[in-house]
Amino acid sequence: MDDNCSVTSFEEVDNPSPEGFKSSEERNIERLKALIARSAASGSMARELADNEVPDVCYVLQYKGWSGKPVVVRRSAEPMDIQLDGNSGEGVAPGKPKPVLEIVTMVSTRLVNRSNRGWHNPLSNPPIPGYFGGPHNRPYPAPGYPQNDDDSDMQMAKVEHTTMVINSVHLINALKAVVGYYPGTSFIGESVRIDAPYRVLIHHRAALARYRVSQLETHDEEYAFTTAKHIEVLLSFLDKTLGKQIREEEERHNSGTPKATFDNLWLLLKPGSVVYAEKDCKWTPFVVSRVAIPPRISEEGPRPFTIHCWNISYCGDRFTRFQCAFTIEPFTGEQAITSMQVIPERFFRGEDGDMSPSDVAAKQIKLGKIAWELAKGPVYMSYDGGLVEKEDDEDDEDEDSYPTRVTGYVNGRVIVDCEGFTKYSNQCPLRNNSSGRSPRAPIRSPPAIKDQLPYFAPRCGCSACSKDDSTEELSPFVGFEGLDPTRNDPPASDLYFLVLSKIVSGFILNQRRWGHFSVERLHEIKFDREAFKYLVLDDGIKLTVKALIGRFASANGHVSPWPNDFIKNKGQGRIFLLHGSPGVGKTCTAEATAELAQRPLLSLTSGDLTTESETVERNLDYFLTLGERFGAMVLLDEADVYLETRRSRDITRNGLVSIFLRALEYYRGVLFLTSNRVQTFDSAFTSRIHVALHYKPLTDGDREKIWLNSFERLERDSGGKVHVGVSTREYAYDSQDVLALRWNGREIRNALQTAVALAEADAAEDEVDRVTVTEKHLRYVVKMSRGFKDFLRRNGVRGQGDVYSDSDSDSASDDDDEGQINEAQPVEIYD
Repeated sequence: MDDNCSVTSFEEVDNPSPEGFKSSEERNIERLKALIARSAASGSMARELADNEVPDVCYVLQYKGWSGKPVVVRRSAEPMDIQLDGNSGEGVAPGKPKPVLEIVTMVSTRLVNRSNRGWHNPLSNPPIPGYFGGPHNRPYPAPGYPQNDDDSDMQMAKVEHTTMVINSVHLINALKAVVGYYPGTSFIGESVRIDAPYRVLIHHRAALARYRVSQLETHDEEYAFTTAKHIEVLLSFLDKTLGKQIREEEERHNSGTPKATFDNLWLLLKPGSVVYAEKDCKWTPFVVSRVAIPPRISEEGPRPFTIHCWNISYCGDRFTRFQCAFTIEPFTGEQAITSMQVIPERFFRGEDGDMSPSDVAAKQIKLGKIAWELAKGPVYMSYDGGLVEKEDDEDDEDEDSYPTRVTGYVNGRVIVDCEGFTKYSNQCPLRNNSSGRSPRAPIRSPPAIKDQLPYFAPRCGCSACSKDDSTEELSPFVGFEGLDPTRNDPPASDLYFLVLSKIVSGFILNQRRWGHFSVERLHEIKFDREAFKYLVLDDGIKLTVKALIGRFASANGHVSPWPNDFIKNKGQGRIFLLHGSPGVGKTCTAEATAELAQRPLLSLTSGDLTTESETVERNLDYFLTLGERFGAMVLLDEADVYLETRRSRDITRNGLVSIFLRALEYYRGVLFLTSNRVQTFDSAFTSRIHVALHYKPLTDGDREKIWLNSFERLERDSGGKVHVGVSTREYAYDSQDVLALRWNGREIRNALQTAVALAEADAAEDEVDRVTVTEKHLRYVVKMSRGFKDFLRRNGVRGQGDVYSDSDSDSASDDDDEGQINEAQPVEIYD
């Protein structure tokens, strides 16, 4: 065999052990130690502590190697220069005495290859420096990797993080006594780690200072002395390290225009404190849970703050905590606190900026108590304001779910029913957005972190205090979760009502759909007790209606479902049939009766129920169920399509009639049916109608009464701002131009509204506050109406109640019935 050749076994290849070989990690450690030794020798580095030296505050500098673990550790009693030069307790050997505080700083290192830059492909991940993987991952020096032993190639890359390690049990127990709610921070264990800038300590430094001089009587003299000493060590360190920075920031907070900087914004956001943030288009109070900073994406620029908060919201059938998060993007310099997305309670002066923080809080607490009461059950209220565009709290709504972001302005009667919203809103036939637009996709905030509320109040964790049951108190947050307002009592804390959501859900009666209401815009209903008086009815008829409705009247106007004992089996409700020509007051009768009984009126049309047999039963059952739940009187306008005589060849119509018959049979409550074609009714309905009122066409005397009542109510409802002149009244009562038109109640109402609009325009032009409806305004409306009727006559269109027709029979018109009514025929009762 040639001498130049060599033979090696496979074992030798797999397990190389070249003499003098050192791994790259070992070589880096040697370089690092050499660099540190040279800095120490030059006097540019703080003196390292001996093993037997234990100061109150020990500064520890950890150098991280390629493996990510500390490879060199230095200890000093003074802060160390990171430019020349954080694993709890790694700066102290096991078994040695430990300082009260250790300030551990972790720095990373790197090698600079001055002779051969770009040793790896910059587009790929770099290999582990100094390694070349063998069959068993045993390291070889990587080809092309710098082998130079010159320690000048070693540099400090960056400070990873700085952490305080609290080794004092006395200090840990003191923190347990003053920190009540700080999610993400634990004081369990022999030592506690707190990352810089030590937020929990800064937020509780005042409480620690008080605790230092007013400890519990259970502490003996030696324990109290040591605790006070260690607290002083901590406070002195915080003041030395961050005192100047914090004092300058607090001066900004207390200036004429309170300001803050982004780096120190966390000072304002102590967990457990109250802040205001815009939610559901309203400034809403929240409790701060924590302030989080997401992982750094790049080396440049600060990272945004994510503020995790919670408030109390109604969900399902109870109040519970709702977690949400708000993000504040970085900003430079100073910014006014009141212009931020999240405003601490002591700086918030209301949406208009004209209230003191204490007045704002008192108002929120009052509204919170109202919201709690409203959540107990259906409540009949008046609402004047915009619907709240409430964001979804949990999952995206699917195509079949009720759009909770319906918007629009509502001025009318509503039923506040939080539980009913959960049960029935998804079944509502009217799911379209009020504006006709599809609901917007919800704007998603960062995912909120769910924290656990403490059950006990903070207390010292020493053995003496732990045995003393007299110091065991409950947390102020106890009882905040999962309360059913119909069964549970609310907490005594005003904080609960302060952060309880001021948004309630309910049903909008005149729109037959669900929505979200601001509690501030809800008001008690002022029932029009004179509405029934203004009906142009015979006194005997009025007494009959009152007698039949009296047992259905609501006590004090409070909503109460129709009583269960009202129905033994079936047919225990009251069904009124109002039939006659359009515009003679059928709908007005139902409205006045509902005002008299102080109950809601749920008005429906065939458009709400549809005429398709597949859906009419479901929709009818849905609305009648709501009527019973709300204790409402239900009005079905133009019910002819459901009441017509069944025919053997029309199976579809027969199905509609049968469905309606069955619904009437078992409905308990008051139901009004209006019709223009009573002669087409199926005979089966006769036995189900309790009261039938026939409305004849209006006479001139009836019209004069309607004009008179309309003028009186206009002046009354306007509070004297609208006045109707004497000449205007005489023109309406006696003018042949008006009488010849033979207006019905609805047409009289529309004419008066138009005249008032003209009068308001004149008042605005003349810059006067009082609006006067003159004869000129009414003459103009009469002229327009006569021209329109003449046009209809020339084109062969004959309308009910016009100059050329005066029928006494029920009309087939499809108009709905409003306005005042004339003297009705005697009540017909069908048994």
